[in-house]
Amino acid sequence: MTGLDLIAVQDVIATHVETSFPTYDVKQDYVLDDEEILKLDNRIKPFIVLRWHGLSRSPQNASFRGARFDEYNSAVDVIVVAPNPRISRQALNYVMDELIGWQVPGGSQLTPSGGQSVASVPDYQGKPHLYLAVNTLTFQVNSDGVGA
Repeated sequence: MTGLDLIAVQDVIATHVETSFPTYDVKQDYVLDDEEILKLDNRIKPFIVLRWHGLSRSPQNASFRGARFDEYNSAVDVIVVAPNPRISRQALNYVMDELIGWQVPGGSQLTPSGGQSVASVPDYQGKPHLYLAVNTLTFQVNSDGVGA
């Protein structure tokens, strides 16, 4: 059993994203608040945000030995912030194409969950200012020795 060190798994995924996309800034758990949005303009260089989920127990892979031997799921939202919707969609597609199927050490492959969505962020005049393209990847944690 590899343990339930979700932070270590998240760090491995983040490092993989950073090394796979060296031309993009990668931020973790980044929140765009109103002040931050005003500082960014529509000439922004696209960047990637990784927003992490917590652990959820996988009911399909429960162990008779107890909860420590069960398999758990987690996920990461992959968000691309860009100056227009086409660039945000293209960049997210590029990132997802690289990440789908990547094997998490001691876990499963990264698998898309839900669909892609693009949202605009308006400025104070209500005009679209930035665009966020979002998709989620799920993965299993502690899948070594499940049920042992």
